[in-house]
Amino acid sequence: MDIKFQILNLIKEYDKIIIHRHKNPDGDAIGSQYGLYLTLKHNFADKEIYVVGDTNDRMYQAKMDHISDDKYLGALVIVCDTAAHDLISGERYLNGEKLIIIDHHQSNSDINKIDIYYKDSSFSSAAAMIADLIKTWNIKTTSEAATYIYGGIITDTNRFLYLSKDNAKKTFELAGFITSFNPDIKGYYDYLYVESLKSKKTRALFADFETTTHGVAYRKNTKELVKKSGLDTFSVSRGMVNQMAGIKEIPIWASFTEGEDGKISVEIRSRGIKVVDIAVEFGGGGHNEACGATVDSFIIADQMIEKLDERAKQYASYEENTKEN
Repeated sequence: MDIKFQILNLIKEYDKIIIHRHKNPDGDAIGSQYGLYLTLKHNFADKEIYVVGDTNDRMYQAKMDHISDDKYLGALVIVCDTAAHDLISGERYLNGEKLIIIDHHQSNSDINKIDIYYKDSSFSSAAAMIADLIKTWNIKTTSEAATYIYGGIITDTNRFLYLSKDNAKKTFELAGFITSFNPDIKGYYDYLYVESLKSKKTRALFADFETTTHGVAYRKNTKELVKKSGLDTFSVSRGMVNQMAGIKEIPIWASFTEGEDGKISVEIRSRGIKVVDIAVEFGGGGHNEACGATVDSFIIADQMIEKLDERAKQYASYEENTKEN
């Protein structure tokens, strides 16, 4: 049986479903989790369905449930947008009776107890996977659910900027499909891109950056600077990395942000260069050209920068050889 219908059959079988996703959620984690939650509630009104996890300023209007441990007894647990144990928000996900993982990242899972592991990196986002499940199952969803799913697609692709020749067609088809349920696109875009004057001025704190010999741009954001900005670590790490994007001479850019615990949140982006293997080497993961990790110090961050610089050098040599041939 197709894995998509295996998932549907388990959903039909269980009266209690709890949906998790990764910590420090981005638009895709929330979009896939909350979009699935609202869709299941719409189609299976007789079931107990919950969403759980930490919160931040990327939630849009999503509200998490606070449930007791006993809710996991005899429950089906679904985890969206990650397959790494350390990244899942809430370790209680292991307390359910059955576990489904829905993830589009290229790295493999380190979780031993998985009943259905639906991993497909040909999707540009976990939200696109949820849209595809809705389409495959031939069920309806709501405008609110469609808003979150569409939001997950556009944030994980940076408004379709991070598409490859392998997933572009599929992504646009699924984005078109989910818009048939009338998502609030303007409302979600306003939420993403309209900011206060204070917030706009705060970006100036993160405008400068260093560059390596071969054109890797990077910033090191200390916890003192994060505190001065008034933002949290995640908002600086994820929200400011693309301050270095769109520069012709910069093929790879990275942000290193120190948290209160001294650990460094790493965000790496590139233009046409695979960098995810470097993130994986340092305990992270993600997409070929958009990935991240958490490391213990700026000393280790320097080691990552060296490897990114070597990758940029290799890419430049390849480009030069291609032109000559």
